[in-house]
Amino acid sequence: MMKSFALLITAGALVVALTGCGETPQANVAKAGESSAKLDDKPFGPGTQFADRAAWERHMRSRADNQNEYKRVN
Repeated sequence: MMKSFALLITAGALVVALTGCGETPQANVAKAGESSAKLDDKPFGPGTQFADRAAWERHMRSRADNQNEYKRVN
């Protein structure tokens, strides 16, 4: 009984120790001096829900007001 328990603990420790060996390398594809980050698109403009910046700002202001509990209740 004690021998099988020790074997089980040893096998479990081996599994935990070898878990890190399966990690894939995380390579950066950017060249030196360049960023690999993608530029974000504007939240307004052609092809979006809001045609102009003013409409987008009005929507954001309205959305913030709706999240303000004091303004919603009073």
